[in-house]
Amino acid sequence: MNELLLHLIDTLSLPLEERAARRTLRDFAEDAGFEFFAYLNLRGSESFAVSNYPREWQDRYVQMNYLRIDPVVTRAKHGPPIFRWSAEETRRSIRRDLKQFFRDADQFGIRSGLSISVPVGFKDRMVFTLASGDRVVSTDDNPDTVTAAVAVAFIHSRLAAATQDAALSSEIHLSPREAECLRWFADGMSMQDIAQLLGIGYRSVRSYLDEATQKLGAANSRQAATIAIRLGLI
Repeated sequence: MNELLLHLIDTLSLPLEERAARRTLRDFAEDAGFEFFAYLNLRGSESFAVSNYPREWQDRYVQMNYLRIDPVVTRAKHGPPIFRWSAEETRRSIRRDLKQFFRDADQFGIRSGLSISVPVGFKDRMVFTLASGDRVVSTDDNPDTVTAAVAVAFIHSRLAAATQDAALSSEIHLSPREAECLRWFADGMSMQDIAQLLGIGYRSVRSYLDEATQKLGAANSRQAATIAIRLGLI
């Protein structure tokens, strides 16, 4: 595994485009004995994922807000930097929502894996997961913690600006007018110009922008626009 990680770092250090980076990660997963890879950037309302998981599973994950209960994500936030996991070890839970989660994941061939969690700041995490349809992880060697963290940093550098496969904060809902005002604001229009364009008052525009900023957990309207674009809300 360590040799594969070093080769991954060497490859990702090249100026790759998004498609090439995804292909590199897919090949890395296959060489390591896994079918899937997933990169999660856990940043509160800006959390997103890039993976080669089946599209149906990605849609289901967001629809059911599985980020909230995903045991791999929970362990990545509070557990060791590198850990193996399997549905067989955790499906004994009596919680109905977790049982549904495991049934859905199993349907798409996601049954075990290895995850690397790298803290970024106080609460944020970069998490890279290799997943398999096997009941238990087949690889026995333990990746070097530093090498694994460096690899995840390179993965982040190639995918941070990528077109996300799934924005994971499904609980954020902007009203049509909030989204419209924020979209024009993101395009560089002033609040006065937006008011004239939409035929509403300046105070109304400011109110819509303030509401959107609060929903997105942003410090100001400019940051709110950036978050909304990343999440595909505008």
